[in-house]
Amino acid sequence: MTDDARIETQNRYLALCREKGWLSDDNIELWPDDDEARIEMARGLFGLALVSNTDSLFLDFKAQIDAETLEADPDIGEAREIAATITEKQKKALLTIADDFLDSVVYTFMLQLDRFDHGFIKLQLQRSDPEECTPIPDSEIDIISDNHNELFQDSLQWKEDFSLGTDIGRREPCRF
Repeated sequence: MTDDARIETQNRYLALCREKGWLSDDNIELWPDDDEARIEMARGLFGLALVSNTDSLFLDFKAQIDAETLEADPDIGEAREIAATITEKQKKALLTIADDFLDSVVYTFMLQLDRFDHGFIKLQLQRSDPEECTPIPDSEIDIISDNHNELFQDSLQWKEDFSLGTDIGRREPCRF
């Protein structure tokens, strides 16, 4: 994506925040006093961050395949039928790009959790009783903490440790 496109999309997201009353004209966050409204704003800002990242990845993908002027077809069925007819070399290229895209999505999602612009995201696991399916009191485990790597750093290792990887045709984890 070009710098101009990034600025244009960023301005669109800032305008959306202003329309919702979450941001002043001076780009100051306007947190409401009401608990429900604060929850709605926090969830909305998180959703906006995720969607803006996927928009950016989509625009980058379009640029990689020289398709800036094209749009995704609304009919996924037809797209699957067409993809089934491409050559093996084209399929391999598509799989490589899809694998890279998936890695990028995980990486940017983890980065968003680690470095959310609007505050600290608390992510916990609370263990549960397997028979009763009820939470075990005082069993919370912080998944995001200052004592560990940031999640985006771990995401590369997770692919190496947990993915079926090359057994299913994925690439080896990419180290930056």
